[in-house]
Parts: sequence; structure tokens; C-alpha cells
Amino acid sequence: MPKFTIITATDRLEDRGDDPLEFRDAEAAVDDAQIALTEMAREGLPSGKRADFAVRVRDESGDEIYVAALHFTAKTKDDLVREDKEADAAARDVALALDIRPGGRRR
Repeated sequence: MPKFTIITATDRLEDRGDDPLEFRDAEAAVDDAQIALTEMAREGLPSGKRADFAVRVRDESGDEIYVAALHFTAKTKDDLVREDKEADAAARDVALALDIRPGGRRR
């Protein structure tokens, strides 16, 4: 059976997979990598607002045959309100720079 190396990584550490594992074929190795990725996300819930999880599969010759990643981002109500205020301020700054009055007409 062909051998594949599954490399997993989070924003904190990378596990290069010590020994290649035998799988029926590349599809089976990719399936296993996808399962590993979902388990990493479930077990590694972030204590903050961001977390990154990734997995790669290499074949026996060392070629990467699959790459997948999950990027977790959380926002609280306060974050959303702050972002809205920042977006409004940025829009006002652009309008001033373009010399546009409220309603969309140039001065």
C-alpha cells in the first residue's frame, strides 16, 4: 500500500508526522487529513478571537498532494459596533478627500 505523510499545524505548533502512514490510495489519505482537521478544530477551540488550523498531505516522493486550512475568527457585539464606527469614519474621510457632500454631489 502507498504511504503518505500527514502534517498538521495550528497557530501554536506544527506536527510533521514522524512516520509515513499506509493508506489504500491518495483519496483515503486526504479523507483522513480532513477528519484530522475537523478534530483539531473541535479540540482546539480558541481561548481568544482567532485560531488557525491546517493540514497537508505528502505522497511517498514528498510531493504535496493536498492542503486545507480552517481560519476561525470571532467577533463580539462590541467588536461589531467598533468596526461599524470605523467604517463610517473611513467613508467620511474618503468623502472629504474627494470633496463630496452628503447626498453624493461634489462641492
